[in-house]
Amino acid sequence: MQQLTLDISLHDGYRFESFYIHRENVDVVNLLGQISLNQQSGQFFFWGKKQVGKSHLLQSCCQRASAAGYITAYLPLKLLAKHGVYCTKGLSHAALIAIDDIDSVLGQPIWEEALFHLINETRQNDQTLLLGANNHPSLLKCKLPDLASRLIWGASYQIHALSELDKFLALQYRARQRGFEIPDHVISYLHNHHPSDLNTLIRLLNRIDKKSLATGRKVTIPLIKTILRKNYLDT
Repeated sequence: MQQLTLDISLHDGYRFESFYIHRENVDVVNLLGQISLNQQSGQFFFWGKKQVGKSHLLQSCCQRASAAGYITAYLPLKLLAKHGVYCTKGLSHAALIAIDDIDSVLGQPIWEEALFHLINETRQNDQTLLLGANNHPSLLKCKLPDLASRLIWGASYQIHALSELDKFLALQYRARQRGFEIPDHVISYLHNHHPSDLNTLIRLLNRIDKKSLATGRKVTIPLIKTILRKNYLDT
C-alpha cells in the first residue's frame, strides 16, 4: 500500500464495505467511492457531528485509492497536532490527501498558515484534497482570513448522523461483516437497554465477538446480559 501517513496507520476496519449507509448518506458514500477510484482532482469538504463516520469514510477513500495503486496521505490532525506542522510538508507526490479534524487546530496561527499553504499547493498540483470537520466550512472560526476563504473552495457535503435505532442496526451490520449474526430480537433488547453512542457499541461488538467465540454460544439476550453484568465492556 503506497501511503504517506508518517507513523499514523489507516484503521484496518475502516473500509467502505464496513460502513453502514444511512439513506441520507448514500450520495456522499457514492461520491467518495468515485473519488477513490477516479481520482477527481479538486477539493471536497465533508462535515458532520461527532461519530457520524467522517474518519471512517475518509480512511475508506484512502484505503481504496491505495489498493488501486495511488499514493495517499491521511492526516488526522487531532492526533498529529502534537508533532507539529511538518506533517503537512512533502505531500506533493500524493494523488489523494485526506485531512481529518481540521477544526481541532483552527485558532493556532502556525497551523492555519500551514493549512493555507497546503491547500494552495494541492490546487497547483492538481491533487485530490478531502477535508473533514464537525461543522460546515463557512462556520469554522479561523484567525487567518485567507484560510477561511480557502476552506470554502470546492463543494461541501454533510454526513448525517444515524438515528438511535439505526446505530443498533449498524451494530448488526458490522457483526455480519465479521461473520456472525445478532438476531433482531437481541437488537431490540439492546435498543431498549443499552447506550447508543457508536464508540460504546463498537466496544460491545468486540466483546460479543470475543465471548461468542470463546464459549461457542450464539448471540442471545442471556449472553448479552452476561457480557454486560461481568463488565466485558471494560478495556
